Amino acid sequence: MTSYHLLLDTSSLLYRAFFALPRSLTDPSGAPINAVHGYLDMTARLLTDRIAPHLPDARIVHVFDHDWRPAGRVSIYPGYKAARPPDPEGLPPQFDLLRRFLRLLGMLVVEAPNWEADDAIGTLCTTAQPGDHVDIVTGDRDLLQLVRDPSADGPTVRVLFTTRGVSELKIFDATAVQAEYGVPPERYVDFAILRGDPSDGLPGVKGIGPKTARDLILRYPTLDALLDDAAAQPPRLATSLLEAQDYIAAMRLIVPVRTDATLQSIQDAADDAQLDELAAAHRLSGPLRRLRGAQDETMRRTSTP
Repeated sequence: MTSYHLLLDTSSLLYRAFFALPRSLTDPSGAPINAVHGYLDMTARLLTDRIAPHLPDARIVHVFDHDWRPAGRVSIYPGYKAARPPDPEGLPPQFDLLRRFLRLLGMLVVEAPNWEADDAIGTLCTTAQPGDHVDIVTGDRDLLQLVRDPSADGPTVRVLFTTRGVSELKIFDATAVQAEYGVPPERYVDFAILRGDPSDGLPGVKGIGPKTARDLILRYPTLDALLDDAAAQPPRLATSLLEAQDYIAAMRLIVPVRTDATLQSIQDAADDAQLDELAAAHRLSGPLRRLRGAQDETMRRTSTP
């Protein structure tokens, strides 16, 4: 029997909720609760739209960064995420608050010690069985490298990319990745290495933008084949490739999402009394009520013959 796995890139989604909702949403102490408010509502929507149709063989997993700038990457390339500004005031405490809500809700929370949420998600994809269907909800394009069409030896993996919260999700299967970027998802890592990613502090290879990166990837089956033929490129491109060999070698260890990370999973028994207290203390009774309604609806569908 096949299963459906909905993996939420919680760190990415909580950031998006923080900037989508006004910071005037506060608890009685004046602390912002907008990100948790938005995340709980997103979870309710996803339970209704994505989990319910796949019951009873469906699960939702909330995946956190354990370290958003892991030493395992920084030691290879010190510039990795080095220029990112600190989290805005009012956001960091909401990560802890959300963890408390999810644990009291009895929901599954997963992270990979010393690694990013991407690495935990990549590893979770490898634990799914052939025939399973995995949907990843994220605003991070790095996870497009995990997309896979149905096959006999692995699960189907799609990315549901946030455009307006989770009410509008752009669905990336292999065909959609190819249409958007001109490369198949299994070559997306090579594409990202050549093009770079300023948001992660990765400059890419000098003079190579998305179009050139795409064209090179379509011409060469591997980065090794491209580098072996670097001297045959136009002079400026040849120089850039030859000068970037060390950079490319480092990126081949940085850009790929890990699929072998150790996972830490937490799922406690739900505690309605403590949930009510926590929600009342932080003015989050409305989102909790909507989430419970979504949970009740999914349970009703499970029990209906």
